[in-house]
Amino acid sequence: MRYVLDRAAYCDAGVIAENRLPARSYFIPYPDRAEAVPAARRRYESPLVRCLSGEWDFRFYPRPAELPDVLDTETVAWDRVAVPGCWQFQGYDRPFYVDERYQFPFDPPRIPEEGPVGPVFSLIGGEGGRPHVAHPVGEYNFAGVYRRTFDLDEREASVGHVISFLGVASCLDLYLNGRHVGYAEGSHNTAEFDIAPCQRAGTNELVAVVRRWCTGSYLECQDMFRNNGIFRDVLLREVTPSGIWDVGVRTRREERASRVRYHMAVDLRLVAESTVRVTLLGHGLERVAEAHADGCRATVDLGELDVLEWTAETPHLYDLILETPTECVRERVGFREARVDGRRFLVNGRPVKLHGVNHHDTSPTAGYAMTPAEIERDVLLCKSHNIDTIRTSHYPPDPYLLELCDELGVYVIDEADLETHGALVGKFPARQNRLTNDARWEARYLDRAERLVERDKLRTCVIMWSLGNEAGGGCNADAMYGLVRSRSSLPVHYEGAIHSLRRAYDVGSEMYSTVERVRSVGEGRSTTRRLNDRPYLLCEYAHAMGVGPGGIEDYWRQIYAFDSLMGGCVWEMADHAVLHPDGRYTYGGDHGEWEHDGNFCVDGILYPDRTPSTGARVVRHCYRPLRVRHLGGDFFMVHNATSFTSGEAFSLRFEWNDGGVAELSCDVAPLRQQSYLVRPTSSVARELGEGLRRDRSRRVTVTVRRRDTGEEVSREQIRLSEMAPLGDVLLARDAAFPEGCEVTGEGLAVAGVMAPAATPVLLCRAETDNDRYLSGGRPMERFYDCRREVLSVVEGEGTAVVTSRLVFPHHRFVCEDTYEAVAAGVLVTSRLHCERGRGDLPRFGVCYRLDASWDKVEYLGRNGESYQDMCEQTQVERVSCRVADMTEPNIRPQESGNRMDCQYVIVSNGEKNVQLTAVDRPFELAVKPYSDEELRGMRHREDEARSGTYVTVQAFQMGIGSGSCGPATRPEYRFDCRRDYELRYLVSWE
Repeated sequence: MRYVLDRAAYCDAGVIAENRLPARSYFIPYPDRAEAVPAARRRYESPLVRCLSGEWDFRFYPRPAELPDVLDTETVAWDRVAVPGCWQFQGYDRPFYVDERYQFPFDPPRIPEEGPVGPVFSLIGGEGGRPHVAHPVGEYNFAGVYRRTFDLDEREASVGHVISFLGVASCLDLYLNGRHVGYAEGSHNTAEFDIAPCQRAGTNELVAVVRRWCTGSYLECQDMFRNNGIFRDVLLREVTPSGIWDVGVRTRREERASRVRYHMAVDLRLVAESTVRVTLLGHGLERVAEAHADGCRATVDLGELDVLEWTAETPHLYDLILETPTECVRERVGFREARVDGRRFLVNGRPVKLHGVNHHDTSPTAGYAMTPAEIERDVLLCKSHNIDTIRTSHYPPDPYLLELCDELGVYVIDEADLETHGALVGKFPARQNRLTNDARWEARYLDRAERLVERDKLRTCVIMWSLGNEAGGGCNADAMYGLVRSRSSLPVHYEGAIHSLRRAYDVGSEMYSTVERVRSVGEGRSTTRRLNDRPYLLCEYAHAMGVGPGGIEDYWRQIYAFDSLMGGCVWEMADHAVLHPDGRYTYGGDHGEWEHDGNFCVDGILYPDRTPSTGARVVRHCYRPLRVRHLGGDFFMVHNATSFTSGEAFSLRFEWNDGGVAELSCDVAPLRQQSYLVRPTSSVARELGEGLRRDRSRRVTVTVRRRDTGEEVSREQIRLSEMAPLGDVLLARDAAFPEGCEVTGEGLAVAGVMAPAATPVLLCRAETDNDRYLSGGRPMERFYDCRREVLSVVEGEGTAVVTSRLVFPHHRFVCEDTYEAVAAGVLVTSRLHCERGRGDLPRFGVCYRLDASWDKVEYLGRNGESYQDMCEQTQVERVSCRVADMTEPNIRPQESGNRMDCQYVIVSNGEKNVQLTAVDRPFELAVKPYSDEELRGMRHREDEARSGTYVTVQAFQMGIGSGSCGPATRPEYRFDCRRDYELRYLVSWE
């Protein structure tokens, strides 16, 4: 079949769509009530809706000039690809990751057509991050042509059909049976077309031409792999004579005399004039009403309703059943009100704190394309990690995600598919709002706002609309706000306004603010005045790149302290990376991209396969529903961090490490705190160990579970006493070092057991992603180049003192290591003094190397990765593991696996043991299968080859922060290099 291809719409600034149907709500119709399925996967089960997903014919045109003016599908050599899918993940083009830059020259509204891309100017990303001009090779505005056939029998061909594309990047020219159907852009917005004029009985041939870029691509400069293709389901819907075309629900909440009532009206648009019957069912309620559609429109008033309200904590839903003579729609709806009251954000009249995360549609094997099972998994992971809010960064998600958020209980900040970040760096002078404040782009901005609100207006989980991300402020954003508020009563969010004179819409919003700035907003003294008179949201905070995020708890102490602070959304939920058949993960720059932003896409609290990282455990703990702190004696304070759930819904179990146990049922009200007397009701004697393995501190661990399911929602540990020092009998002086022990200028060695590492004294760490600041700073590098000079070795009877100087480009230290023979082994005291330099000292530790056969580890300390500003998600306990369990599998290897509050560590090869024991205060512990010097050169997991067992005891290691995109480590988690430091530990072996 032959098609005359349109070669103009995709690059015509005056064209947004051709023959695309008006925006409407997303729902799935059924022939009648008996068949209507309320389950969220109903798009695959309706006799009226055919899902065309599966294998399609595909032809890739790497040079768009090769795409013929007239396409003859009988002569094309077709390949086969999966739909939904992204062609970069199916062998065409290549994965391409870039953050805030366009892949083509910034020259709006022009985009590359048939010629090669380039040259491309950018203010960032060159050598040293400086302005530069790139000259891409072999880069074009690629095109992909898809073909699919479907059959219609005589009856089906006699009625109309609408085809719905739920997601196509970047644009779509649609053809059917030799004729042009229409054009649409807006990658993450639904595009629908009436195909009745082109359909026929028998086999129908559908052809879709997808371009790499279109004019609309200027509005889609999001931080993600830039993929292309038909990446969401394609639905073919039969249009029945009295079919339901659009549905809207309006509710009004009234609270009188402590009783809440809702008024509900349903607005419908039908295909033709008809009668419609509306039924509301659920929780003992049944309300029925009818109306006749006059001119295809009808409003059905269900009157005053006594209903259970929907919240993320109590996701009560009702069946809304809409029936006409030929069609039935069964939607799950809830009753909730979200509004702004002065400086408070309220849901159902109560202030809420949003424990949020930013969610991208991302799969390591399919790019933007996510299966229903993967979407379900993501929402369930939110629930299991105490996350109650999703911001759909930075576009509307698959509608299925919103249906699940309705069912399972997750608030959603629903965001338009709009970001122009590249406008900030693509031309001089830098100005992010070049398009947002250009009225010539208003129609495209409004189109994306309208299609967001209209598609998702039925979803109860949506509590705010977001106008987009990082596009600056201006007249077009104002126009979007006006349109959204004319269609919906929900508040509007848009962080980009903070960079304009407007500053904020219904809520104030910022990214990566410091804790001090957040506090100033809560106190109403922000220098940005429009943040002082409305609720405030951290739409992005706690950048979870690599190890981290650090310092998240500090934010929540402020958020709980002030009514105006709504909460925040961690950036982000899952790492973006490409999974290869051999198990390798790759990120920006690994695919031959001519420009990229490295592993900046690997910034989630979950690994790409959704395995939780330490960041996920940090967030889960910080978002716990009940918080407990010790007041003294047997009194504890319980803070209920929920908004709608009484403390009685949870059970608390207190377990002291000396054997005491107590159960607590508390009735603390939501967002309130109350003190309780908690005494052990039973005691089980526990073996405390002898000598060097004795537990020398007292703690209580509080486990919180939901009473109805038994699910554990949090576990936190409270320290009741500091660690007791080692007994004098263990530290009694001995006359000589034990046999096999030798002290040299390099340090302590034990024959056949361990020796000092090549770099025995560690003052730096292999930098984490959060040690590399967005501004380009890399503070760890100041301590990489170290020259160690042994100044003296003084030996005595059972003693040795080694003095050395550590010389760095900008610092100089003297380290004095004293070794003393004692009854239990060798007592080591290391003292550090700064002779020159200033700033922060990353850490102070001593490293020993053992053979790789020393693989068994036992320690008493925190039971997971922990640093100064991210340790409360772990508890102090005895842990037995392998060396490989002591580091984390970050996609880009870096410092990881630190353990705080350690009292001892034992490393064994199965025959011998070596033990390092804290003397007067706990040390921090690192056990790695490679040295820090080797780690610094690693770029991928596959680089992590084992070279031995490296045990490091540390007086401290500085916190992590979130400096890769947010604030660096806070002062209280840093260590001034000009101070003197001491590390003491005991070495023993058997």
